Amino acid sequence: MTNAGEQKVAVVTGGGRGIGAAIAQRLASDGFAVAVNYSRSETHAADVVAKIVAGGGRAAAIKADIGDAASAEELISRTADTLGAPSVLVNNAGMNLAGSVRKQEPEDWDRVIAVNLSGAFYCTHAALPAMYENGWGRVVFFGSPSGGRRPSPGMSAYSAAKAGLTGMTRTLALEVARRGITVNTVVPGFVETDIISSGGDAAVDVLAAHWPRIPAESVAATVSFLVSDDARHVSGEEVGVWLGGPV
Repeated sequence: MTNAGEQKVAVVTGGGRGIGAAIAQRLASDGFAVAVNYSRSETHAADVVAKIVAGGGRAAAIKADIGDAASAEELISRTADTLGAPSVLVNNAGMNLAGSVRKQEPEDWDRVIAVNLSGAFYCTHAALPAMYENGWGRVVFFGSPSGGRRPSPGMSAYSAAKAGLTGMTRTLALEVARRGITVNTVVPGFVETDIISSGGDAAVDVLAAHWPRIPAESVAATVSFLVSDDARHVSGEEVGVWLGGPV
C-alpha cells in the first residue's frame, strides 16, 4: 500500500486535449501528480501541465505513441522516473479513421485498433506490476456507445476496439479483484471532442440533434469518483455519462 502522505501518481493518456485535459486537471485538483501523455499536441499538453503547476500541483508532459508497445512501456517508465510509480491509469487516448469494411484499408484498421485497444492493453500491462506491489491501483478505460450499444455505419474498427475494451474490463477486474485494484470503463455520450469534430459540422449537428451535450468536466468528475477510495468496491463496470441519451 502507498505510504500515508505519499502523493499518488496518475497517468492520463491523450491528456493534452478535450476529455483528457479535463481529467488531468481534475485529478490534479484531487491531489494526484499527473503525467499528461500526448502523441503530437505538445503545446496543448504543456498548457495543461502549466495550469496544474500554477495551481500548486505536480505534472509532466510525456510524449508517447501508445499504439506501440515499447513506447507505451516507456511512458510508464518515464512517469515513474519523473513523478513516481503510477497507481492510477486512465486510458483515455483514442482516434478513428472511418470507413466501411469494404473500403477501409487494412493499415487504417490496424491503426485504429492499435491506439484504441492495443494501446490500452500495452499501458495497463506496463502499469500493473507497481499496482500489484503497492496493493492499490485504479485502471479506467474509455468506451463508446459505438462499442455495441449504438453502432454506426463506417465505424467497424472503432466499434470493434471499444467492444474489446468492455471484454478486457470485465476480465481484468476478475484477475485483480483481490489485489486492491479496480478496473472500470467510462462511456461518455456527446462530448465535442476532436474525434467528433473531425467529421465536420454536419456530423456535430446530427449528434447535437439527438444527444444532450455533456461537458468534459462531467466525464472528469466520473473518473474522479472511480479512482477514489469511495469506489473501492466498484469494478468491472461500464459507467455511462450521457444524460439520458438514446443508447
